[in-house]
Amino acid sequence: MLKLYHLSNSRSQRIVWLLEVLQLDYELIFCERTRNGEAPEWLKDIHPLGKVPILVDDTSTPPQVLAETSAILESLLANGLPHQLQPIDSVNKQHYFYWKNFADATLMPNLALKQIFSRMVDRSPFFARPLIKIIKRAFDRQFLNPTLYNQMTFIEQHLATHAWFAGENFSAADIMMVFLVEALLDLIPNSQQFSATVNYMQRVQKLDSFQAAQVKGHWNSHEHQVYWSKTWA
Repeated sequence: MLKLYHLSNSRSQRIVWLLEVLQLDYELIFCERTRNGEAPEWLKDIHPLGKVPILVDDTSTPPQVLAETSAILESLLANGLPHQLQPIDSVNKQHYFYWKNFADATLMPNLALKQIFSRMVDRSPFFARPLIKIIKRAFDRQFLNPTLYNQMTFIEQHLATHAWFAGENFSAADIMMVFLVEALLDLIPNSQQFSATVNYMQRVQKLDSFQAAQVKGHWNSHEHQVYWSKTWA
């Protein structure tokens, strides 16, 4: 059986959703965060880096252990199961490969920097906090905020002319992108101006597989919104 090690309200939610889309049997193993919000140390007994998601297939000997969202996604899509998560048309295939890789290669590093600088402020000693805030604000205003806004605009332009990231049909590119898009909409002030992206998220939220994954993965949209909305300034 497949076992997925998962942190609630984390990017590993994408693999929960993928497993629901593929209608696979799996066991979901929740990992309690440490006081600092990190994955627990015992996960390193499963995979040396101890980061979720981690997918274990214990039907093989020895059990196969795979980490990294993109690697897990590619492995599951290549295992011979019938699915329609990768377009065949050459134009849509080009969109598919671009957006699937854009998610973690381009967009996520900037969102991660938002997280890092916010944590630096929260966890810095009291006497150093004013200086850290000044550095964070300067980096945000001169680099991160304009970059993320441009990336949001780029996404909006694409979704204004395409129903899904890979064209007219739902694909694994949407699974890779959607939670990062939700973070951007929660993060950027007045994000309702990105109407095509808002409409896209509304379509996603109506999918049975998405709803089932949110329940099973203990996704908390309000907590997600509050977390990201505090990191812009």
